[in-house]
Amino acid sequence: MTGRSIVLPGFILVVLGMLAVVLVRKSGGEVASIRGSAMGTHWTVEWRGDAPEPVVLKREISATLEKWEQVLSQWRPDSDLSRFNRGEPATPELARVLELADGIKRKSGGAFDHHLLAEVHAAGFGPQGKGVDLSSIGKGFAVDRVCEHLGKLGMRDFVFALAGEVRAVGRPWQVEIEKPLLAESVEDHVVMLENQAVATSGNYRQFRETEEGLVTHIIDPVTGKPVIRPPSSVTVIAADCATASAWATAHFVLGPQYKGDLPELRVSWQHP
Repeated sequence: MTGRSIVLPGFILVVLGMLAVVLVRKSGGEVASIRGSAMGTHWTVEWRGDAPEPVVLKREISATLEKWEQVLSQWRPDSDLSRFNRGEPATPELARVLELADGIKRKSGGAFDHHLLAEVHAAGFGPQGKGVDLSSIGKGFAVDRVCEHLGKLGMRDFVFALAGEVRAVGRPWQVEIEKPLLAESVEDHVVMLENQAVATSGNYRQFRETEEGLVTHIIDPVTGKPVIRPPSSVTVIAADCATASAWATAHFVLGPQYKGDLPELRVSWQHP
């Protein structure tokens, strides 16, 4: 593995600590890149081959992310989601994400549950309110929409990262998953993405330490309380980033003992 690594912070839509930090590593060939800011965090795109001029590319990415933040943010009082939580009908864009979230909730047996806004706030990790919280799927969904748009712009070989979520298109790209900072016995590991996405949920970027373990924003839908675990993270590789993101949350709730029956997902844990 050669070339510089890009450190991507884990913050989006809600609070720092949603997902683990990842490092995107260049995987052969001449690579160009640009960075920008959106949704309260940084994004990075690296590509090989044809692409629009950087100023155009940055503008198109920023506009796409702004569109979906306006749909999905629970922090903006005028967002589609905030209005929906106040009783207004879902817009077509929001309904699309809600349908996807509903499907993963069913498949995960309720381990992924996007109706926990009040519980997240009660745990001290989200805005006041009740209803739907799409922070565990919305960022991944926005990544997918950016990648879809980049394809329409003629890009065929690139990797796009928004905070701790990454999707690769074209030839393989290397992504390094950072170990939980408090789990010194765990080694970093590298995954190869080829037309795939990766997301990692962990409990070591923002937490409260207790005798039982680390308390974070990730809520157990059964108890309505935060999941408490030792320093750990779970990484999910899937065909798209929204799926990877939502299932990373579900697996963190279910725990490392859960094996599941979804061959389209690759799941790995990092814990002491």
